[in-house]
Amino acid sequence: MQNATIPYTNSAARLFVWALLLTCLLILSRYILFKKSPRYYKNYFNREYRHYKVKEGWAQANLAPFSTIRLFSSRRVTKEYSYKNIGGNIIGFVPLGILLPLLFGRCRNFFLLTGAVFFTSLSFETLQLLLGTGVFDVDDLILNTAGGIAGYLLFIMAGLLIPQRKQ
Repeated sequence: MQNATIPYTNSAARLFVWALLLTCLLILSRYILFKKSPRYYKNYFNREYRHYKVKEGWAQANLAPFSTIRLFSSRRVTKEYSYKNIGGNIIGFVPLGILLPLLFGRCRNFFLLTGAVFFTSLSFETLQLLLGTGVFDVDDLILNTAGGIAGYLLFIMAGLLIPQRKQ
């Protein structure tokens, strides 16, 4: 009997995809939430975090769509930094657009997948705000979600190219 949520029946393959998803989320956590050294965060959470106020973080937040993206397109920021920031936000979430539909049949629906990737990105941005480890930026939500959609399109294209087994 074929599992309805994934295109394969091998439990080892399913476990492998779960491991990839967990690895992806850990890597995203490292680059989104904990960009600096472990020593920095040890000091931050031992001494500074108790003085951090979410209100201060909210005052620094970017809530204007495309303003950071426009800034990265300007001459005030180096092209290398712009490519790393914009590209990193997109590329980092491409795996979610592939792995989520593999694990969850419901995520094969474009709108549900988009919502799942958006919610994941929103969770990271909210954690940055609550922990004071970064700046909440609506443009990151846009770019991360675009990355998840790009991954989903790759998933769809791969499904069209790979022949399906008959049941």
